[in-house]
Amino acid sequence: MSPAPALAGGLPLLGHAPWLALRPLDFVERLRDHAPVALFRIGTRSAYMVSSGELMKDLLITHQSKFEKGGPLFEQATKLLGNGLAASNGEFHLRQRRLSQPAFHHSRMGVYARAALDAAVVVSGSWRDGEVVDLGRALNDTTMDILARTLFSSLTAEAAAEIRRCLPALVAGVGRRAFIPVEFVHRLPLPVNRREAESLRRLYEVVDGIISDYRASDLDQDDLLSTLMLARDEQTGEGMTTEQLHDEIRSMMVAGTETSATLLLWAFQVLAARPDVERRVHAELDEVLDGRPVGYADLPSLAYLGRVVQELLRMYPTGWILTRRATSSVVLGGHRIPEGADVFFSPYALHRDPAVFADPGRFDPDRWLPERAATVPRHAYLPFGAGVRKCIGESLAYAEITLILASLMGRWRMRSVTGRPPRPVAGSTLRPKESLMRVEERRR
Repeated sequence: MSPAPALAGGLPLLGHAPWLALRPLDFVERLRDHAPVALFRIGTRSAYMVSSGELMKDLLITHQSKFEKGGPLFEQATKLLGNGLAASNGEFHLRQRRLSQPAFHHSRMGVYARAALDAAVVVSGSWRDGEVVDLGRALNDTTMDILARTLFSSLTAEAAAEIRRCLPALVAGVGRRAFIPVEFVHRLPLPVNRREAESLRRLYEVVDGIISDYRASDLDQDDLLSTLMLARDEQTGEGMTTEQLHDEIRSMMVAGTETSATLLLWAFQVLAARPDVERRVHAELDEVLDGRPVGYADLPSLAYLGRVVQELLRMYPTGWILTRRATSSVVLGGHRIPEGADVFFSPYALHRDPAVFADPGRFDPDRWLPERAATVPRHAYLPFGAGVRKCIGESLAYAEITLILASLMGRWRMRSVTGRPPRPVAGSTLRPKESLMRVEERRR
């Protein structure tokens, strides 16, 4: 058993942190090319990067009990996420996952799809031919609207507006805390910290009122919150406490808005730069829908658009870097990882590995045709993770993104304002640098 190969070039006291901060995407690919398990330093602390599909299976499935959600990019973010599915560990995480599972059963997807399509109609109707819009903001508002509709079917207009006001500060705060993982910085009496604390307080009050109303009505209102409140653990017969409901709702709000909105923004920017792909999407929409609105039942027929979404998730995974912490000593790839070590993995680097994906920098939806997709090792493509921590909302995310794209592309084309190809910016998520786009009404 040998030590993991160490990456050269670290600076005294800083280690490789400057490269991770200043050129993060280049850095994770450099680590991937260095070794399947590479040792590097953040400040004076050693960390490991795992960069092969085979070892991802070991990390996330085979030895998952020896790792927990943790690490420097995660710990401060949990102060805003709470102890929901995205943040919890161990037996409590498994219990919460069991209780949450009914809310994401395939039988409920049609209800959620309707909410997504209703929200898409609203944003589509707000645009005018030829105008320049902040598409990133519009899509964030849309995904927040969808989340509010699916979480709370009887939400008042005032409560919905308050949630929309609060969420942006919390989403931004999760990213800020992930990349500035220093507790005292977030306790300073700075305007950004005060906005964050006030948004968290107001959101708690709104959600607390909604939960109280639901408990008083004692009715299943056919939404996510009702499903969570009615769920009972098969082993204990217990449901979620009010505090646990708060944490799960907050976790869903943060995870379910930023990620979908960002991937949709990538979709429109990539399609604007690739008219050949855009034409094929439009041809499929015209053939399948023939001018009528898209519906949930159309998803199986939108095969090419589905491959476009898969390729977007390959090239631009919103969760571009993730971390675990070893709870006991473990061997990965013939190298011993000590207890307490921080272990990183990057879906961005994995998905652009030339040993797995031919011409990895090219946007090619047809690489997901069944015969070509079959050659991709199972754990070399991880847009939603794997194992017990795989995203519980994977099916919902696929449906939401595909249906919104189909709905908006049926009426609109998006055009770049700058004329430059889309450029990624790696923060808490992987976002396009530009957000402004020109909307042009599509005439068939």
